[in-house]
Amino acid sequence: MRPIRFLARPLVAAPFVVHGLEALRDPRVRAEKVGPTLKTAADRLDWLPAKDPETLVRLQGALGVGAGALLAIGRLPRLTSLLLAAQLVPTLLAENRYWSEDDPDRRPSERAHLLKNAGLFGALLLTATEPRRHPHAEALRRQMRETKLRTNAEAKHLKSELRHARREAALQSRGARSEIGRRAERTRRRVAH
Repeated sequence: MRPIRFLARPLVAAPFVVHGLEALRDPRVRAEKVGPTLKTAADRLDWLPAKDPETLVRLQGALGVGAGALLAIGRLPRLTSLLLAAQLVPTLLAENRYWSEDDPDRRPSERAHLLKNAGLFGALLLTATEPRRHPHAEALRRQMRETKLRTNAEAKHLKSELRHARREAALQSRGARSEIGRRAERTRRRVAH
C-alpha cells in the first residue's frame, strides 16, 4: 500500500500547486469568475473581503501551493488534505456552475471541471480519513519478520537435532537389543552346561 500512497499524494496535490501558482501570478481571471458569488456571500458575512476578490484569490492560491506541497511530500497529510478540501468547497460552489452556462459549447466543459473538482474533493476526504499509522509501525513489522525468520531457523535446527537424537536412540536401542541378545545367549549356554 505504501508505494500507492507515495504515488497518489503528489498526483492529488499537483492541481492545487499549479492552480495556486497561477492564482498568485495572475489572480484577475479567477477573481472575475468568483467576484459575483463572493459579493453575494460578503453581503451576508461581514468579515469576507468583498471589495478585493483578487486578494482572496491570492490567499487561496498561497494556501493551495503550501498545503499542496506539504501533501505531495507526505508531511501532515491529514491536515493538508482537510485544508485543501475546505479550499475546494468555494471552487465547487462558485467557479464551475455549468447549470447557469448559456453557451451550449462550454456547458460540457464546465460540467467536466465540476466533476473533476468533485473527484479531487473525494480523494482529499479519503486521504484525510485514512487510518493513522504508528510512527514505529514499520520498525515493529520488520522486527516481527526477523523474529519469525529466526524462530523458523531455530525450529528447523531443533527438528534436525530431534531427528539426529532419534537416530542415535534407534542405534543405541539396536545396540542394546543386540547386547541383551548376546548376554541372554551366554546365560543360556551357561545354564545348558
